[in-house]
Amino acid sequence: MDSVTKEVRFGLENMDIPKDKIEKLVDESLETMELSAYKDRHPHSLSRGQRQRLAVASILALEPDLLVLDEPTTGQDRGHIAKFLDKIKELNKLGKTVILITHDMELVAEYAERVVVMKQGRILLDGPTANVFSNTEKLNEAGIIPPLLSRLCLDLRKQGINIPPLLTVSELKCFLQEHCPEFKD
Repeated sequence: MDSVTKEVRFGLENMDIPKDKIEKLVDESLETMELSAYKDRHPHSLSRGQRQRLAVASILALEPDLLVLDEPTTGQDRGHIAKFLDKIKELNKLGKTVILITHDMELVAEYAERVVVMKQGRILLDGPTANVFSNTEKLNEAGIIPPLLSRLCLDLRKQGINIPPLLTVSELKCFLQEHCPEFKD
């Protein structure tokens, strides 16, 4: 279409949705993806990252029950990634199924509850994120390097330190505050 607004509106208009609801859904999805300021611009005039967010806004406006996102953070800065994935996490909590396809393991550690690792069309691992990142043998087979904090926890356990599989710095901070008196606030 020839404007950002029309691009997001297109799918909704083909679903026989009342016009006032269409406007509300368009505005909400543009706001969510931080594109409201560009609503009258031609999609081709947007940056690569903005076009990526526009594609997601067009889908979010349709209020799908299942959302499949293939490398949605490509071309995004960390600020936009965090805001976008926080919104996706909210949708998941509201009962939407979200499948995120990515090679960014730090992002997976921060946002995924369950991970499926595939190699050549077959499933190598499937389970809770911390458990999957603890299986270095299978991850190596798939050419995946676990996030830094997961590797640190594995190394500490090999040294005899009793630390659970942790995924984020905030999890590490909580663990240290609970188990190490010197880290208490």
